[in-house]
Amino acid sequence: MGVRKKQKRARAVSFKALLARGAVLAAMAVCIIAVLENKRIFVEDSANNHEEWKWDWYYRLKQYNIPVDVLFVGNSHLLTGINPYVFTEKTGLYCFLLGASGVGVADLYFTIEEAVKVQKPKVIVLETYAINDDEPYRLEKGKLNDQINSFRARRDTWLKIQSTFSLFDYHNVPIAWCETFRNHNYIFTKPDQLMRNLKGEGPRRRVRNDIYLGQFARFSKGLSPQTLGRYESEGAPVDGEKYEISKSSVKYVGKIARLCRENGIQLVFLTVPMYRGHVENYQVWHDRLAAHISPLSPYWLDLQALQLTDAGLGEVYGPAAFQDTYSANQHLTNYGMAVTAGVFAQYLDRIMPSLPDRRGERRWQDFVARFPR
Repeated sequence: MGVRKKQKRARAVSFKALLARGAVLAAMAVCIIAVLENKRIFVEDSANNHEEWKWDWYYRLKQYNIPVDVLFVGNSHLLTGINPYVFTEKTGLYCFLLGASGVGVADLYFTIEEAVKVQKPKVIVLETYAINDDEPYRLEKGKLNDQINSFRARRDTWLKIQSTFSLFDYHNVPIAWCETFRNHNYIFTKPDQLMRNLKGEGPRRRVRNDIYLGQFARFSKGLSPQTLGRYESEGAPVDGEKYEISKSSVKYVGKIARLCRENGIQLVFLTVPMYRGHVENYQVWHDRLAAHISPLSPYWLDLQALQLTDAGLGEVYGPAAFQDTYSANQHLTNYGMAVTAGVFAQYLDRIMPSLPDRRGERRWQDFVARFPR
């Protein structure tokens, strides 16, 4: 019996020693990663990170005591879909665009959650292109990177912790939180940048001091004759029959509607258009979307449908309004963004005439005077 007890005691001691060594190694690894993160050794070049600019300025408006009357939220279809400066000037309302390229409505729910915690807008406008068949756990690499960029740009650490396992599989959590994990391949793919980072000469994010309201203007030229010719010869590149809405999208658009109700915020849906020849069977797309969002809000401006049925609107949204591409994902030009701002301003004034008009306020006038021209 004595021998057996000694053997058990020896095994227990060795197991405890193994655990202790493992704990020491884990602590060393955490310390090394913390140093690498602090020294920004694996930082990527994000000097023009517009997701971070958005959050910078959204928080700055709070510091400047500037309210956000209308908050527009969406992915690149929204960010390149409406000009917030034109909208502000036409309505006398303070507005802001939040969101990130490539993300779905699940990510946008957590964006809205943080935004509402900072300050409560009177209206939240959700662009519908983000209501799609994406599932946060099954994103292809490009969309996963977009979701990580959006996640990292948010400021509220506790809300980010709460959202982590709603947006990422467990094996993607390290790359979502840590650039060392995300960019460790720089050792082989970007050794020059890695060496600059090690010397402290790595990229530094540019801070925007001009008033920034979140737009992502990218396209100055409309559809070319060659691209218009493809519509004539090849037909629409997108079929509305193939439009699907994931369970995740249904869940999170419902959560957005609930969050708005709980905070006394009016929810409005907006569909930024693509070229009228870009989608065939759009009525199928519209009807599938309507089945989910119509019970959540009485307000939906579907500009894709309207430009197909309203001759005047279809004329305003001519070829000059759309990015010169025949690919499935099409955005608006700078001109098209201004058109949407004007059309939506008229729509909002009609459905919510009681919203404030701040054009007589000196603070609003001073704010608008600093807009980029």
